[in-house]
Amino acid sequence: MAGRGGVENNTEGILVWDGKVPLDCQSDPSILRLNPERQWEIAHEPLHLGIDIGKTPGIGPGIAFAHEFIAKAGKKAGVVGLVPCARGGTLIEQWSKNPSNTSATFYQNFIERIKTSEKEGGVVRALFWYQGESDAAMSDTAHRYKDNLKKFITDIRNDIKPRFLPVIIVKISMYDFFMKHDTHDLPAVRAAEDAVQKELPDIITIDSWELPINFTTYEGFSWDHGHFNSATEIALGKWLADTYLSHYGHLL
Repeated sequence: MAGRGGVENNTEGILVWDGKVPLDCQSDPSILRLNPERQWEIAHEPLHLGIDIGKTPGIGPGIAFAHEFIAKAGKKAGVVGLVPCARGGTLIEQWSKNPSNTSATFYQNFIERIKTSEKEGGVVRALFWYQGESDAAMSDTAHRYKDNLKKFITDIRNDIKPRFLPVIIVKISMYDFFMKHDTHDLPAVRAAEDAVQKELPDIITIDSWELPINFTTYEGFSWDHGHFNSATEIALGKWLADTYLSHYGHLL
């Protein structure tokens, strides 16, 4: 979700973004992002720069989503505000609201960013959730995924009441290969994502297996089991826009 499109090893073996911004990801005055200081600014790639701390963000689906949303919704779209929050390589339990969770600041920051985004007249319209590859890399976390995801979404909705928050879940298509666990269980996480859709209201799932998947080329491999290249990220962003509009466009 944070985006690794265009991220590759340089001549010194350091991960860098190549700086190439596709047409579908160009900045536009009608597309804003809530930056790390929680201020609105014109969105630019990498959208998660300063958000996905300790990682090298590149092209993701966010700005491509916004362009497609504006193109399809027309004047009803208004100004689109993106609130990036993704942190690459995390387990869903690290996003728990549980006070005993040493990473609870992920959740707290997430809620604070949602609330800040509405202070100047913004309206939160949806959450896009694309996470779980690290959970799928280990059988125990994979089999806890359904309960953890269900609690995460329920906690968010309770903490931002009375806002209506539909959630579009992108079903994962791979596990985190680089964690190198022998007990990975991708089907368990995918089944959990389907189960949460059935058990909670206003949850939509789309399946990343249906994307035209192309992988990035960093970390010394000819492909990467965990991250899409720019073209696939753009396709995902457009699909998210179409999915939202087909289910909730009448609310604009």
